[in-house]
Amino acid sequence: MTGAMQEGEPGPIPPRGADRRVLRLGLLGAVTMFLVHPPADLWMLAWLAPAPWLILARDGVGAARHPWRSLWFAGLVHWLLTIHWLRLPHPATSLGWVALSAYLAIYVPLFVWGTARLVKVFRWPLVAAAPLVWMGCEQLRGSILGGFTLGGLGHTQWRWTTLIQIADWAGAGGVGGLVMLGAAALSSAAGARRWRPAAVSLGWGAAALALALVYGAGRIATAPVDGRCLDILLVQGSIDTELKHDPDAAGEVLAEYDGLTRGALAEGGRPDLIVWPETMWRWPILEIEPDHELPADVVERILGPAARAAGHGDGAGGSPGENDAGIESAAIRQARCRAILEQDRIDPLAAHARRYGTTWLVGVDRQLASNRSASGVFHFNSALFLDAGGVPVGRYDKMFPVAFGETVPLADRFPILYRLTPLPAGLTAGREPLVVTVAGLRVAPTICYETALPGAIRVVVERLAAHGERPDLLVNLTNDGWFWGSSELDMHLASGIFRAVEVRTPLAIAANTGFSAVIDGCGRLLERGPRRATATIRASVHPDGRTSPWLLTGPVPTVACGAILLLLVVEKVVFPLFLRRRPTLPAAATVLVRDGGSDGVQDR
Repeated sequence: MTGAMQEGEPGPIPPRGADRRVLRLGLLGAVTMFLVHPPADLWMLAWLAPAPWLILARDGVGAARHPWRSLWFAGLVHWLLTIHWLRLPHPATSLGWVALSAYLAIYVPLFVWGTARLVKVFRWPLVAAAPLVWMGCEQLRGSILGGFTLGGLGHTQWRWTTLIQIADWAGAGGVGGLVMLGAAALSSAAGARRWRPAAVSLGWGAAALALALVYGAGRIATAPVDGRCLDILLVQGSIDTELKHDPDAAGEVLAEYDGLTRGALAEGGRPDLIVWPETMWRWPILEIEPDHELPADVVERILGPAARAAGHGDGAGGSPGENDAGIESAAIRQARCRAILEQDRIDPLAAHARRYGTTWLVGVDRQLASNRSASGVFHFNSALFLDAGGVPVGRYDKMFPVAFGETVPLADRFPILYRLTPLPAGLTAGREPLVVTVAGLRVAPTICYETALPGAIRVVVERLAAHGERPDLLVNLTNDGWFWGSSELDMHLASGIFRAVEVRTPLAIAANTGFSAVIDGCGRLLERGPRRATATIRASVHPDGRTSPWLLTGPVPTVACGAILLLLVVEKVVFPLFLRRRPTLPAAATVLVRDGGSDGVQDR
């Protein structure tokens, strides 16, 4: 400011006061943004909750000396509150809770900085800058380090079915961008000194909301009515993780789930499909690769000592599997032993499937004995289909294990890394999705947090559709017993609702401790089980069959926003660093010389 300050005009906020202002607004935003998520779940507040952060983006941080550090701290507080449930599974996960919160906190100062830069430097209106930067942040958050999408702003609106239909082209991040646009419109109007700019901001917000609702109403009105249906039984036990991981309690887990299943069958007859949650069959199934040699003592214990084959030595010719002495060859004994060991793990499952008398989809661990593994065994988190006769008809291995939760990066090469975690061993990722036809409809299983990853569900549906096997129903097997009935259950369910809309495919969820659910292709929650309690859900699920822009092209709107945000960072941070390192020529000396002319101007 130049010139004398007019009497009565407020002066600039001193640096210490500016820092306090940034911290106060940052923390206020951290709390309001936490309140829109479970457990408080004040979801309509989401249209106002970002206001403190938007005020900082609109008005700037002033003379604050450490604004971005203050905003990062506010972000840390927000995420520690929002994902507090991550500390529950194991004492070691408290470290992950803090570390993940510290990483996610980065996006708060990034959002305020990126929005302020578009507003102040590039003269964008706040109603355009804020949603763009927010969607860019959510795209980056959902992509980096495997992606973390729980706690998204758009997820708060899952009850507003008409609104969330735009997720079939913009994803959950696009719904979050619309909510942020509404908050930016209100913040701009509140900060405007004249009525016309305020009216323009509100007009943009109202127009965006109206267009979204019109689009959503149209998509719901044109939802197909398919006469085909799948009669499905979802079984929800309530087994806390400590019990599930107690080897002596495996029988208790089986007794609870078997009792619930038989009770439901006695009440309502046999459905087309019974679904148990993730790993609720507590005994792993086993596969042994043909080139994996079993220890000799194991073979002898299973088959007994090698003996002379009957009929050998009485003139009969030896069989191809016998040596000259008439004793069964080691290769044949290895093959027989492998088959017996594998079948021993399947037989109990087959007995239960025959008892249920219908197709059964059950979550189970799978071990693959292989020479390709450093430990000799690969571990998979699997979903197994068995028909009414107890015959396995398909197996899906989870394709997207949770980093640091189910696998540790680089631990396949350095197994010692598992000693630093509560994980006894890491999971190997499956390679391909699976579809099994049940009662004339195609059913594709997914497992646990795959419904929290938009790209994972899109990959499953897209790959199957490319082979002419697009699923009519997605089924998710999950075990949320880790989280003791906390708000994680609500966040996980909200993710599933958005996945159903994005790929326009119904989703059935069988979840240990909840929430088991049935969701149609419009994201309507048709059935939901209780929190941390046992239940069975019997439902008829109808195919949707529609395609969606999201399924065809992926998250183009949010990717574009993420690219613009990264360009802002490059323009502000990377380019100046590059230019600063470029060598500069020394300034040329100025020398006065006479040119001999009469114009009175000297040459330089």
